[in-house]
Amino acid sequence: MQKLLFLCFSTLVLFSCQSTTTTNWDQYLGPHRNASIEGAGIMRSWPEAGPEKMWEFPLGPGYGGASVFDNEVFVLDRIQGEADVLRCIDLNTGNEKWNYSYDAPGELPYPGSRAVPTVDKNYVWCVGPHGHLNCIDKNTHKAVWTHDLLVEYGGELQHWGFSLSPIVFGDLVIVAPQGEKAGVVAFNKLSGNVVWESRKFTGQRFHVSPTLGKYGGIDQVIMISSCFKGDSLSSDEVVSFEATTGRELWRYEGIDSHSSIAPPLAVDENNLFLTSCAYNDKYDPISILLEISFEGDDFKLNEVFRNEEVGCKMHPPIIADNSIFINNNGRPNELVCLNLKGERLWEKGSAPNFEMGSLIMVDGLILAQNGKNGDIHFIEPTTSAYKELGKVSFFDDEKSQAWSPLAFSNGKLLARDVNKLICINLMEK
Repeated sequence: MQKLLFLCFSTLVLFSCQSTTTTNWDQYLGPHRNASIEGAGIMRSWPEAGPEKMWEFPLGPGYGGASVFDNEVFVLDRIQGEADVLRCIDLNTGNEKWNYSYDAPGELPYPGSRAVPTVDKNYVWCVGPHGHLNCIDKNTHKAVWTHDLLVEYGGELQHWGFSLSPIVFGDLVIVAPQGEKAGVVAFNKLSGNVVWESRKFTGQRFHVSPTLGKYGGIDQVIMISSCFKGDSLSSDEVVSFEATTGRELWRYEGIDSHSSIAPPLAVDENNLFLTSCAYNDKYDPISILLEISFEGDDFKLNEVFRNEEVGCKMHPPIIADNSIFINNNGRPNELVCLNLKGERLWEKGSAPNFEMGSLIMVDGLILAQNGKNGDIHFIEPTTSAYKELGKVSFFDDEKSQAWSPLAFSNGKLLARDVNKLICINLMEK
């Protein structure tokens, strides 16, 4: 066990110190899909009044976060009851450069978009709350191709609709319709033709997005399938598929997850972090560090730790300072620091309650948004105690429901609530 923990410790250190030269936050959770970026050059302390708000952009009610490519911000908005609207906004000025809208009639109990667009130099791929997958040309501002994931893959539209952020991998765009005909599907990203389809999942359609990982030297798409407790027709599973072919590689049944939203986090080439938490007392929070090894022709799975007191409902944790920082939505609801054995390092109640807010790490420092009032907290990730470096708010509503994932690019933080998107300047002066 000591040897295993040492290896896990070493790989976590290596991964958390990994740097990137990209300035784009081109997809959900950033360039590595792990909510972290290095080499950004942000200020290490904030002035008394807090950092400068550069601009704000009004949006319809919704929860879809932003992505950024070449100083252009992309966010999926919605005209309530009528249409989805992809908006392209200038990162430096906050002015809308162009938009693309398409008919998507009807409305959900909680209105608006949920997902983050994925962007490259020429195209944007996004999934609307009613299951419309579009590839949009950035030059013509028109759709190149479209798929209706609900119609094509079956199943009922869940209470919250689709909350699905695509992955672009090589020539593929990969999504998880979680339907009756397939759990995960890979399309050719330019033509929209189906390249591979997985089997149907054992669980129900819910709001988690797929993750990319590399284990045993194989690029993999990893997906959680949730069940509704007490439903004998469904069961939980975490499933991995070879990214290029869709071949099923391994399956794990131990997460015991109801209504997963937080995606799996590929920590490194040996470890995968899983977390979930439901809203009520009936379903307990859970966090698992899973070691994945390749032996002979088979993958072997081992639980490094299993913590059934800490779990996040919506967002994956941050790996920093050889520890795991997670927005715990259990009781008490608070930011928690775990060591590599899954043990709590801070006392209960010593850190703030961020509700369903997002965490990201920039240059080794954590930015956290309070999901209830939109406040932005600036945090140094220490293992000894919660250490806040600053706090600022640009949201007026005390119940703003700021559940969207944060984004960062070129020194600027992008945060939203259900009413607007704001841009904050974090550049070191």
